[in-house]
This record gives sequence, structure tokens and C-alpha cells, in this order.
Amino acid sequence: MGYATCVYCGRYLSAAGTDPKGSSTAGAERGKKLPVCLDCRRSKRDRPLTLWLRMLKKKDRMRWERIVKYHSRKMGGQITLEVKRVERER
Repeated sequence: MGYATCVYCGRYLSAAGTDPKGSSTAGAERGKKLPVCLDCRRSKRDRPLTLWLRMLKKKDRMRWERIVKYHSRKMGGQITLEVKRVERER
């Protein structure tokens, strides 16, 4: 059985798209479905990515730090670039 990770925080999801807390897929630009854990899906809701990341940075430090750590190991991609951009904001 294969595994995927949440595109936001890196939490492992099973091939069926579930983790111990449940998960879902999120719609992305151009109609792609991306694997997203339930915690990130509930937190993000339908907020635009940048707005959600800024909110996390101010109000949910644990999730923000997990997302930053996960994306610090990645080189590119729309989500990674946006995380790094918001991280540099004051």
C-alpha cells in the first residue's frame, strides 16, 4: 500500500487518503486534487493560501512551524514558494 503526504504539513496519509484523524483532498488551481490532512483542511477551509498562512503565522504557531519545517526541505512548487515568502514577511 502506498502513502502520500499532506501538501501543507507533510503528515503521512494512506493510499486511501486517511490518517488517524482522517483526511481529504483539496482542490487546487487548475482543478487538481491534492492530498490534505483533516487538520489542515479544517483550518484552511476555503481561505486563499496566503491569507491562511499569514493567519497561522500569527495564531497557530505549532501548525505554522510544522508547515515551515516541512517546506524548508523542498525546493519549489507553488505552496513551498508561498510558505517561504510568508515566512520572510514581518
